[in-house]
Amino acid sequence: MTVRQNLDLHARLFALPPPRADARIAELVGQFDLAPYLDQLSDGLPLGVRQRLSLAVAVLHAPEVLILDEPTSGVDPVARNQFWDQLERLSRQQGVTIFVSTHFMPEAERCDRISFMHAGKVIATGAPAALKQAQNVASLEDAFIAYMELGGRTDAPPALTLATSNAPPTATGFSPRRCGAYAWREATELRRDPVRLGFALLGTALLMLIFGFGITLDVDNLRFAVLDRDQTPESRAYIDSFAQSPYFLAAPPLRDPAALEAALRANSIAFAIELPPDFGADLRADRPSEVLITVDGAMPFRAETILGYVQSVHLQFLEEAARAAGADIAQGANLVMRYRYNQAFRSLDAMVPATIALMLIFIPAVLTALGVVTEKEMGSITNLYVTPVTKLEFLLGKQLPYVALGCFNFLVLVGMALVVFGVPLKGSFAGLALAALAYVLATTAIGLFISVFTSSQVAALFATTLTTMVPATQFSGMLQPVPTLEGAGWLIGTLFPTTYFMRASVGAFTKGLGFTDLLPFAGLTFAFWPVLLLAALVLLRKQET
Repeated sequence: MTVRQNLDLHARLFALPPPRADARIAELVGQFDLAPYLDQLSDGLPLGVRQRLSLAVAVLHAPEVLILDEPTSGVDPVARNQFWDQLERLSRQQGVTIFVSTHFMPEAERCDRISFMHAGKVIATGAPAALKQAQNVASLEDAFIAYMELGGRTDAPPALTLATSNAPPTATGFSPRRCGAYAWREATELRRDPVRLGFALLGTALLMLIFGFGITLDVDNLRFAVLDRDQTPESRAYIDSFAQSPYFLAAPPLRDPAALEAALRANSIAFAIELPPDFGADLRADRPSEVLITVDGAMPFRAETILGYVQSVHLQFLEEAARAAGADIAQGANLVMRYRYNQAFRSLDAMVPATIALMLIFIPAVLTALGVVTEKEMGSITNLYVTPVTKLEFLLGKQLPYVALGCFNFLVLVGMALVVFGVPLKGSFAGLALAALAYVLATTAIGLFISVFTSSQVAALFATTLTTMVPATQFSGMLQPVPTLEGAGWLIGTLFPTTYFMRASVGAFTKGLGFTDLLPFAGLTFAFWPVLLLAALVLLRKQET
């Protein structure tokens, strides 16, 4: 490329606005005397001119700090002196801090502060004049030799190392200036990372909204269905008392006990009511009668809450019926509670399968996100930019190891559930394993998607944690059934993979769901993988901008 093209390219790389870029390029062309060479190819320029071009490119965006590694190596003395004159103007007139590594002592002497190094260690630091005075020598080169003889060489006599005490002392106390410099640097890094800055500024407010509206132990809008064997005005009034309660939502009536069982297994209802054939006649005659309530006991806390609500509505119906008849509260209708799944009411039988779902979204998603962001921080993502590797190959290559680790973790978690916690797996292991594979594909795809628009590991970790754990715990059926949620909570729960794997895991462990019963959950969970992968594929750039 020509000198002009080099300057234009780096102006775009530094994201300078066109008007500012043109003005800055014109300024630097005059400052570094590049006008005669603007249309010449850079690789054909004299070495001194190439060094001036490199310096012009380095300061194009007006940096506050400039780091140069032996910038005048191989340059003739005249060009070297001109180059250093330009460095001094940058430092004195524009306030640029410049770090330079050099083997030429006359160059080092032009610096405000220098450090002598040997074998990767600093052996003396200070102003050039102070270092010469400390060793009582006339030149900086003699001072360097003296420091090498005193303490720099590993073969120096041990007693002579005490002579380094003549060097300017190193500050050991607290320095507000140094502390402020680190604070400014950290604030600058935070400002340059919009995701991290956004979470820092608004993260607590966002969590306040999510936990304030999301965390609730209230159980309402519970779906129920009725198997009415009586079909009398009394039975319909009894059903209406539940349908009109703010706690319940009526599902279509059940035809037979098989339909009742199927509805509970499919999680479409939380409990079912069975009314006996002579319910109305028994109620009018105050004869003993039993109303059977079948509750999904997979989640013990929810089942206990349902029991309390049902008893309240039942007693209220009996009171109203007695008041209408002008008699005491009828004693003819009694509730008979029956719990399906987890009849022992052990919380472990419900929480351990749910915890498997939480662990398989948090760890794989975080590891996958960090795997990609680490490449950005280390710079190795340039392999994607400069090689024929496609974006899909890159994403799948980063994902597959964590999918394998996620599957291994699934086996470990199932083994712990069986052996450590004593929770039996009543359903199909093959069906649950298939759902777990689909789930891990989806959760690692979440990590890929988040890694696309985060550039630091801190931001990736925070973003992944927030976007996985909060929906998984609040909106995926762990605390409250998804159908009972409203608005944004219901939408998040419906469009989140944990909802469906949670049903598969709890169903396999507590409800004894077979392979065919688990297939719909596995299919719905798997559907998230291509969608998330496609989103990451579209948003990932093949080249830095």
